[in-house]
Amino acid sequence: MILLMTFSVIGFSQDVKDSTQVTDKGQKPKAEYKLGSAIITVWVNKKSDGTTWKNFTVKKIYKKDNKWLSTDSFNETELLELKAVIDKVISEETVTKKE
Repeated sequence: MILLMTFSVIGFSQDVKDSTQVTDKGQKPKAEYKLGSAIITVWVNKKSDGTTWKNFTVKKIYKKDNKWLSTDSFNETELLELKAVIDKVISEETVTKKE
């Protein structure tokens, strides 16, 4: 069985815009990676000395009663989608292991 997966980076104006997070300081995420209902949001943080680092949030979005909701609970199929999205984020965002 061959499973074909496609990835997308979600723009802020697309249909899932209600799922886009904005911090209380007005910070928007750098990117969102989506496969199925799994979404990983990439946040870039900056210290006063100019150094930056990334944080990642993981969630599942779904629509109920015509309203977008999110959760951190995944079934088996969604967990496979999440794994694929994590692999894509690691590749695209140049995530490296720190020793």
